[in-house]
Amino acid sequence: MNVESKRLLVVDDNPINVEMLLDLLDDHGFDNLEGITDSRQVIARCEACKPDLVLLDIRMPYLNGHAVIEQLQQTYGEHAPAVIVLTAQVDDETRYRALDLGVRDFLTKPFQHDEVLQRIRNTLFVQHRFDVRDKQAEVLERLVAKRTQAIEQQSRTDPITQLPNRRGLLQVLRDGAIAHHSIGLLFISLDGLDDIIRLHGYATSEGFLRLVGRRIEALLSAHQCIGLWGGSELLVVDRAPHSKTALHGLAQRLLALLDQDLALDELLLRVEARIGISYATQHISDPERLVHMAALALPNLPGSRIRQHSPALESSQLQRLRLQQALKGAAQRGELQLVYQPKVDLASGRPIGAEALLRWQHPELGAISPAEFIPLAEASGDILAIGDWVIDEAMRQAVAWQQLPGAEDNFEIAVNIAARQLGRRDFAERLLNRFEDLGLPTRRLSLEVTESGLMLDVGLARRLLTRLASAGIKVAIDDFGTGYSSLAYLKTLPVATLKIDRAFVYDLESSAEDRNLAATVIAMAHGFGCNVVAEGIETTEQAAMLARMGCEAAQGYYFARPLPAEEFADWYCGQQDNQALLQR
Repeated sequence: MNVESKRLLVVDDNPINVEMLLDLLDDHGFDNLEGITDSRQVIARCEACKPDLVLLDIRMPYLNGHAVIEQLQQTYGEHAPAVIVLTAQVDDETRYRALDLGVRDFLTKPFQHDEVLQRIRNTLFVQHRFDVRDKQAEVLERLVAKRTQAIEQQSRTDPITQLPNRRGLLQVLRDGAIAHHSIGLLFISLDGLDDIIRLHGYATSEGFLRLVGRRIEALLSAHQCIGLWGGSELLVVDRAPHSKTALHGLAQRLLALLDQDLALDELLLRVEARIGISYATQHISDPERLVHMAALALPNLPGSRIRQHSPALESSQLQRLRLQQALKGAAQRGELQLVYQPKVDLASGRPIGAEALLRWQHPELGAISPAEFIPLAEASGDILAIGDWVIDEAMRQAVAWQQLPGAEDNFEIAVNIAARQLGRRDFAERLLNRFEDLGLPTRRLSLEVTESGLMLDVGLARRLLTRLASAGIKVAIDDFGTGYSSLAYLKTLPVATLKIDRAFVYDLESSAEDRNLAATVIAMAHGFGCNVVAEGIETTEQAAMLARMGCEAAQGYYFARPLPAEEFADWYCGQQDNQALLQR
């Protein structure tokens, strides 16, 4: 790097000092220089041609050096040019205030030429390294954003029909709800599609679905769209329905289309369709409920093949309410359980910890998926009580597992923390009090938070996590690349671990783009002083590839499924026995 080519701006109200510094720098090869004696001109000169380094006097008329630095920060933020302060004042107050404003170094008058040159070169070299790192971060951020956008689009599109899938349709409904639009839904069930599969195969049935999708799209207006809700279920969303009567008329036209034989290759194919209709004229708090209403309105054959939702069908929604009510007090009733998925060191194959995962077994409803009850808990606020239970249970287990044979000091249990938990201002202190009460070393528990959860209140998250990190509790960013995907917070948050989401691991063996992205993420994480854990490992090849890229640890069904505590302890001891045999 040629530091002499960097642009320098000298600001001093004494023209002799300006001239002396410019001559000194010019004599030593610096060729991009400018000097001014009026500090009020600094911002204008920076806007005309931003310098890499400002040599700034502190005591000047009109605007002193401290005020100039504040102006630079207000104008450029974190991209403000580096500043070296020129001062004859050596008192601590002057230096501390300048340091607090972010200056890089000091040059004390009268100037020692060798010292001046060395300090300027040192500062420019460090600034160059910062610039390179920032550019790398920007490149990675664009790459992650591009890949995240592609994954997001893929996740909302059915790969067979190229129509919006369930997730994409729900997003359309949420957008309409946010805009307070009236919304009408037509839930279409295609009866007989299974017969096409049995008679002609899956390829034919998929081609038939694509054809049906195109035909229906041709009948729809600009404010209407169609998507695939399930294997043989289509959903038409009308974002500006005129009335229930208009929706019924659209349903009749669609039935007339679907009652026709549709030509596909040399076949004439036909299914029988039923349509359920739901309609909302006011704000929708739960868009998926509107879909449920339309699905409940599906008529039974024989009889009319079109039916609108009515209050008489509302009783079916009691199941959802029952689930919400059952969730309250589930922990106290002993219905919640933690299972533990091992984390394995890729270099040695040794288990180094586990992620605690929550399960709910209702005595009447049976096993309920976390994908169902966690969103309900977050929406209702029950996640706070459940989150406390999870932390207490994980810490209790961590205490017990300290006695496991061969449990090294670096063995830790990772606990997922919800955004609403981070929103508690006393979260850090309450957690640290738990450690003290149990006599548990803080290294035994780590926290996993999502990018989106952090972004809700970055300032509060920074304060809480910094407090916890200073006490020895590690923080991991979970599902990296699927949320906010900005690297800016990695500069300011005490992040120890970055977890690569399974979406970037799944196609690792077949996708060069995914391999490049994984390698880049791992290298950047190491650049920020973070280690890397990969999620969703299912094959030997995936584990080997990530190990070669420098990924430290991984978890997934290739190593072990999530296990109840006792089974995990047995599995862990078995792994220790295997390691001991290998070392003999």
